Amino acid sequence: MIVRQTSVVTLAVVSFLVACSGSEERVAPASTSAMSVPVSSTPVSTTVVPSTTGLVTTGLATTALSTTVPVTVTPTTVRAVQEPLPHPELFDAAIRFHTLDAGSRDVSVAVVYDGEVIHLYAASSQKSSRAVDEQTSFRIASISKILTAETVLVLVDQGLLQLDEPIVGRVADNIGLTLADSRARSITVKQLLAHTSGISNFLKIFFDTGAYDQMGMLSETLGQTLSTEPGSAYKYSNVNYVLLGKAIELVTGLSYHDAVNQLVLNPLGLDSFRLVGTYEFGPSDALHAVSGGRTYMEQLGAAGAWVATASDVAKMLDSINANSPTVHILSADLMEQMKVPATPKPVTPIWDYGLGLRLFVSGEWGHSGSIENVHSMVVHRPDGLVVAVLVNGSKPKETDDLIGVINDAVLAALTGVAATTTVAP
Repeated sequence: MIVRQTSVVTLAVVSFLVACSGSEERVAPASTSAMSVPVSSTPVSTTVVPSTTGLVTTGLATTALSTTVPVTVTPTTVRAVQEPLPHPELFDAAIRFHTLDAGSRDVSVAVVYDGEVIHLYAASSQKSSRAVDEQTSFRIASISKILTAETVLVLVDQGLLQLDEPIVGRVADNIGLTLADSRARSITVKQLLAHTSGISNFLKIFFDTGAYDQMGMLSETLGQTLSTEPGSAYKYSNVNYVLLGKAIELVTGLSYHDAVNQLVLNPLGLDSFRLVGTYEFGPSDALHAVSGGRTYMEQLGAAGAWVATASDVAKMLDSINANSPTVHILSADLMEQMKVPATPKPVTPIWDYGLGLRLFVSGEWGHSGSIENVHSMVVHRPDGLVVAVLVNGSKPKETDDLIGVINDAVLAALTGVAATTTVAP
């Protein structure tokens, strides 16, 4: 990375406390006795100061797309910006306090501003069995839903799917599933994206003693009655996004993995994203502890089985920020629709849900993720910062606490005052 000269400007501080219970997956912590080899805890921290020397126009390399699902890519325009984190060392200290110092093994953070990665931080505690750096991939859990939603909406832009199109009946017929509730045939693409399908969450089937493969999970969950009328209420369910993954395969003729790569990841130049199994760890992956006998990653698929670096996660979210001078693969209209509440009434007093995005009342939008020994969050803030935090471990206690951790860290970096302990470790 190239560090360039710049002047410093202090952005307006947007800070708040979040105290809400999330709708993410909850699983019992795994035994960690087999993963306690001491490693170096020296952090990696890089602050990239954006250029102020004028306009620079670049283009991200893309891979040739299938002629069945073409994508139009807008070239990147990198504008001159000023340093938005004057005290990055205090940002890092706040992140470490709430994660590693509280008991987690590894953490990786990326900050994007005005289309550029401006800061990276990665560190491991003595509990880690493999030291991480800024190129380490972490499990991102339900942040995967942003990627699946973006892929679906590319297909909407291309006319291969419609938001108000009933899709579950088509998917069930295509893969040979029987729907126990006839109302499920009318569930639309938009209702799956917004978690208003009426399908229950079925957490035990995913994470406890349920099915051991995706088809078994779908057969069991779709063999039950809907909990609500489609479109009438919000109910978070991983099944919604597994079905969207099947819809992507149906209309493209590609595997879910290949469709996502051709439609989203290759055009955006994001090469760290991989779909993995529960016990699959590559040489550049954080080693999340896993309890024996589980197959939740295989069942989750499009709902939560991706790994990626923090910088690629932040850049993915930035790609749906219409005000960013980055590559956009969605129309402006669909990027806006993602950020409009799509539920009949607010989910909580603190946040609502759009199309694959959590929408906080204070102006942030993004997603969180939690599975076994995984806490993750990526948000776009009202001041223009996009922050991704990926944690290997069980702290902070609740994944939703990461929004407060991010705000503490940014506040410290802007003011030069060390963060207070507003989020319990």
